[in-house]
Amino acid sequence: MKKIIGLLTVAVLICCTTVIAQPPGGGQQMSPEQRTAMMKERLKPAGLTDVQADSVIAVFTDRSLRGNMRDMTPEERQAKMKEVNEAMAKRLEKSIGAELTKKVMEIMSQRGPWGGGKGGER
Repeated sequence: MKKIIGLLTVAVLICCTTVIAQPPGGGQQMSPEQRTAMMKERLKPAGLTDVQADSVIAVFTDRSLRGNMRDMTPEERQAKMKEVNEAMAKRLEKSIGAELTKKVMEIMSQRGPWGGGKGGER
């Protein structure tokens, strides 16, 4: 009987730690509107107008720049990301100027455009 109670206690503790480890809200993804609002909030320190912020968000959300990188080797993916970052910087320079582009790229490189780490594409 003591063994059964002990095993049940261990099982309950394991379940509790698993539940506690889950992110709040069930790990749901943000809606596009929520992501846009979060990006605008992150861009405030750069001193952009609303029109400029919308332009920056459009550049960062343009998926056509990235293409399909799932089938690439890590070296190919790294080269592609370098190419994508250079293309984004050029588009930003055309729309908001070189000085603001530098600020925006610095802000976005701190945690990635969507607030995550510098890890994979989202």
